[in-house]
Amino acid sequence: MSRKEFPTDVVTAVLVASKRRCAFCYGLDGDTTDKEGQIAHIDRNSSNVKPDNAAWLCLKHHARYDSSSKQAKGHTPEELRYYQAQLYEYLAFPQAWPDAPVHTRLAKTPGVSLEVFDRRVPVYRATIAFIRTLLKLHCIELKDMFEFAAATDEALFLFDDKVAEYLALLYKRGLRLRAIGLVLEAPERRTPQLTEEQTHLALWFSEQFAAARKRFAPFLRIS
Repeated sequence: MSRKEFPTDVVTAVLVASKRRCAFCYGLDGDTTDKEGQIAHIDRNSSNVKPDNAAWLCLKHHARYDSSSKQAKGHTPEELRYYQAQLYEYLAFPQAWPDAPVHTRLAKTPGVSLEVFDRRVPVYRATIAFIRTLLKLHCIELKDMFEFAAATDEALFLFDDKVAEYLALLYKRGLRLRAIGLVLEAPERRTPQLTEEQTHLALWFSEQFAAARKRFAPFLRIS
């Protein structure tokens, strides 16, 4: 099996999304400091250089992850995907960056009643779960797409047009990411254009934890 280097655009996308934070350091120890490291092949297939197969790991965890041991159960690709998605979600929080400016104008936004909050918050939670699933899985299942559509179907009546349009965009781009992933599973059907589009979509979804919070926040502040 020939080893391939990740393309430059994939490397850049992972570095920007992870900010050089190791997924295992965060998932296992809660360590959010930047680390010297390398980009690991999540499925341990060194010829698979697709964007969703790349994760930033510190040197210690990368060496452990790539080594095999008969004495102990090593970390699985599913674990790594999960910790990576959790890390990306954490990095989307403003609290992750103490020096970020505080938007005092948010305190002036009128709040909602608990009754309204209870009706709206499931849509927000379904949105975050959908983004997390897209980043965690190699190729999202259609059932996950349908569940997201069903869980957010009433958004137009609970929020404004912009939130409803945003949810529709998430669904549309999720379908596109799934379609590209299915095509790229066959090596003979891979093209630089599709690989680049997959990279851009994966990076875009990694940014949506913060984007979703920003869109939903005005509708979920309790009075």
